[in-house]
Amino acid sequence: MSRKVLGIDIRKESISAVLVKTSLRESRIDTYAHVPISDSTEDKNPFKTALDTLRSEIDMDGCECVASISADHFSYRFLQIPFKDSKKIKMVLPFELEPTVPYPVDDLIIDFVDLESAGHSDHTDVIAVAVPKSELTPYLGTLGAIKMDPEMVTLSGLPTALCLANKTDAGKDQLFLKVDKTLSTLFIVSNGGIKLIRSFPTPVHAESGAGSLGAFVHRTLTAFSELSQSEYQPADMVVTGSGLNGANFDADVSRFLDLPVKRLNFADSLSIPIDGEDRKPWDPTLMDNALALALMEIEGIRGLNFHKGQFAAKKFIAKYRKYLVKTGILAAVVMALVFFNFIADSYTLNRQIDRFDRQITGIFKKTFPKVKRIEDPFKQMQIEVQEVKKNGEFQTATTSRILSIDILDNISKSIAESIAVDISRMVISPDNVIITGTTDTFEAVDDIKNKLEQIDAFKKVTINSSNKDRSGNEIRFQMKVVL
Repeated sequence: MSRKVLGIDIRKESISAVLVKTSLRESRIDTYAHVPISDSTEDKNPFKTALDTLRSEIDMDGCECVASISADHFSYRFLQIPFKDSKKIKMVLPFELEPTVPYPVDDLIIDFVDLESAGHSDHTDVIAVAVPKSELTPYLGTLGAIKMDPEMVTLSGLPTALCLANKTDAGKDQLFLKVDKTLSTLFIVSNGGIKLIRSFPTPVHAESGAGSLGAFVHRTLTAFSELSQSEYQPADMVVTGSGLNGANFDADVSRFLDLPVKRLNFADSLSIPIDGEDRKPWDPTLMDNALALALMEIEGIRGLNFHKGQFAAKKFIAKYRKYLVKTGILAAVVMALVFFNFIADSYTLNRQIDRFDRQITGIFKKTFPKVKRIEDPFKQMQIEVQEVKKNGEFQTATTSRILSIDILDNISKSIAESIAVDISRMVISPDNVIITGTTDTFEAVDDIKNKLEQIDAFKKVTINSSNKDRSGNEIRFQMKVVL
């Protein structure tokens, strides 16, 4: 998704703005402008006039805005906080700053730079940066008058220093000096972060300017080495700004500091295409910080922001209202579909349950027709089945332990071999055994009865009948054995 980000660098004497269009493929400079701020006493609001001129040159509709203001509005303090959590650090900063600043802390907006103190697990070294609300509010009010509400407001020069530390010369120890016509700001950069910020008036006389700036940088380096208790040795110094005087400025400062000095050109070093450069020359000394502001927002480089807490939720809603509405409608449609699907599934499931209940009731009625009152067929069926199982277990315990083969074996062993007997039929049931057969005499029938009565598994033996057959040679008998 493409974005348009407008960086506005507000100095004491002028405003620079760069509009960057970015996409997945590339970022390119779409439009840019530099507008001086009039020092005429007739103009009651020269900053507003300059902004109106800027708006007439750049189409600001639909773009995200980030801004920086002159560094002399801010106060800088080195502090040591006795814990690491950033939320706790923000909570205690007003109390730590109160004795050191000439403003009521309630009138300050505060942010901080974590110096990432290596080897210290019990505290955090920070640069606390504060700006009075009374000095920030006029800028925000004037920007609001032209319908610009910046995502970020920071100090001029810091975006350039952060982009140097994170993009062009990542991880390099170096100095960055932003020289404007009335104010200069020095940044000490080390290990991808900002270690010191100092602002001072730019020398008025051009012939002595390089020497004065060099002397100030030298004093600042000496103070930083004492403060950090380290021997800081920058590789070089990068300079930019509207106050650079002549082509010899770099060489003069380099000779004074005995340090390589080079001028900055972000668009060239990062190979960012510039649209319309043939019609309007690109001056990196005027445009680099505005470009760095836009790049900082695009790349997500964390820096100081003195406007993020001002109605953040309202700003977020206003910015993304169109997308939030679309997302809300889509979410509502999805939720409605989920709800209707749930209702349909519930209806189908209930119909299936009703059908299964009817089937269970029908099976129960067929299986247990004597039961007239049916309340819970499944549970009642479980109870009836348990009763049947109990009855089956009882019958097994009382009768089925005597196997048919055991009955035959006992009968065979009990009847003596001398008795001529022919068993023609035997009916074995759980309670009794009916034996039908023939033998030669009535005495043999009695003898068989007596022998069977001696079997332990037989409770009682009864002769049901005993008669001669038609030939008169054999006796037909029938006996009942109670098990």
